[in-house]
Amino acid sequence: MIRQTAQREAIRTVLTGTERPLTAAEIHQRASHQVSGLGLRTVFRNIKTFAEEGWLVKLDYPGQPLRYEWVEGRHHPHFICYTCKKTYNFKEEAPDVPYTSPPGFRVEGQEVVFYGRCPDCGGA
Repeated sequence: MIRQTAQREAIRTVLTGTERPLTAAEIHQRASHQVSGLGLRTVFRNIKTFAEEGWLVKLDYPGQPLRYEWVEGRHHPHFICYTCKKTYNFKEEAPDVPYTSPPGFRVEGQEVVFYGRCPDCGGA
């Protein structure tokens, strides 16, 4: 069990109140509005703690900055905009795809990612 602090609560509020995964800089910028003097190192330390506790996951896509999102016990697809490079959550739950690993490999997860243009960048 992790101790509740004003900084930790601000970071959690930012992560649970967003529609898309955020970079550490975005988390810091948004949480700083709630807690003055919040340092980027504090954000990273809390991100690490939340991830260790299983509340937060890291999204590491090629060509993208590392992003973080609050998980709610369900797997959902993501959308990456070609223009602005933002990553969005899709609310629909993604089905698990049965897959047998080649010998010597152990699959520990899967990800469904769609690409295109978001509404702000000329999506339909």
